[in-house]
Amino acid sequence: MARPSTYSPNLVEGIFERLAKGQSLAAVCRAAGMPSVRTFLRWADEMDDVATEYARALAARGEWFAAEHDRIRKTAKDRDSASAARVQLAALEWQMSKMAPKRYGDRLDVSVDATFDLGAIIDRGRQRVLEARHDPQALPPPGEEPAK
Repeated sequence: MARPSTYSPNLVEGIFERLAKGQSLAAVCRAAGMPSVRTFLRWADEMDDVATEYARALAARGEWFAAEHDRIRKTAKDRDSASAARVQLAALEWQMSKMAPKRYGDRLDVSVDATFDLGAIIDRGRQRVLEARHDPQALPPPGEEPAK
């Protein structure tokens, strides 16, 4: 059965609604009467309004996942249900971190707390060059500090 490739505002609105309710684009496009993922993404590339609404639907899907996370968290009543909820929450958190890494992903601290005196490093390099011009044997092997 061939998939429809003709753009329709009602069709894409239906896709946006299903995305906002937590479905993936692949799952939506597998349904009968829906375009392929490739076709939908081509529409999003070619039409700014589709791209804008697609981004909004993905943001709404993130909110749906956050609400689902809260719902699952509140279902834990005893040890067994808490264990099951933990598994569901871990899977949901992983999925959320992949869909919206800026919002739900792990925060990595990549700050550098190191100081060095660039002027002194340059001065030592200049000194080594001057010494090498006068006595090439005076230079230490690469990676070693010159004798002081």
